[in-house]
This record gives sequence, structure tokens and C-alpha cells, in this order.
Amino acid sequence: MKRCYSLKRNKEFHRVFKRGKSVGSHLLVLVHISSRAPDTKIGFAVSKKIGSAVVRNRVKRRLREAVTPLLPEMLPGCRLIFIARTPIKDASFKEIESTVRRLMAKAGLLG
Repeated sequence: MKRCYSLKRNKEFHRVFKRGKSVGSHLLVLVHISSRAPDTKIGFAVSKKIGSAVVRNRVKRRLREAVTPLLPEMLPGCRLIFIARTPIKDASFKEIESTVRRLMAKAGLLG
């Protein structure tokens, strides 16, 4: 995933958390809002409850890889945050990939 798709500012994260709608599964929670801007921005939140820095960074890398192939299918102007839950550290990449796709379809974000 290219850096231009990243939610970077704390202010942007707070806006999505405050106004967004959520969809969840046992591995992830997806919080999303639509915006007027045509670009899509995606953020990842991985708590210290998940594990050490090495584990958290591995989870974020796997999530970015699972989201990247879906970027062309996404509706424009979305702000997304994926929140990792504890079981994700033991999940396979295929499980993460299918969960991401399922949550996005459930939220109506795939075109």
C-alpha cells in the first residue's frame, strides 16, 4: 500500500472514530466514514494488548498487504480504520485477507 493512502494525523483518526460506523468480526473491527475528498485513506490501530512491538508491526504489515489488492475495488472518498483484536496474532494470512474482504463488503465499501 502506498503512503498516499495512509491516515497520518491524529485529528483524522479522531474524526473517523467519532463519526464513523463500525463493522466487526472476531479478528478485526472496521470503522469507516465517507468524505467529500475523492481520495481513500486507511489507518491501522493495533493495541499493546496484541503483543510486543515486533508482533504489532507484523500484524500491521499483514493488514496492509491484505488491503492493497482491494484498493482498485474501493469506492472513492472513504476513510477507514482497521482495529486489530487479540486473535489476529495467531491467524493465518488467508484468514486475515478473507476477513478484510468480508468486512469491506459488509460495510458496502467495495464497488
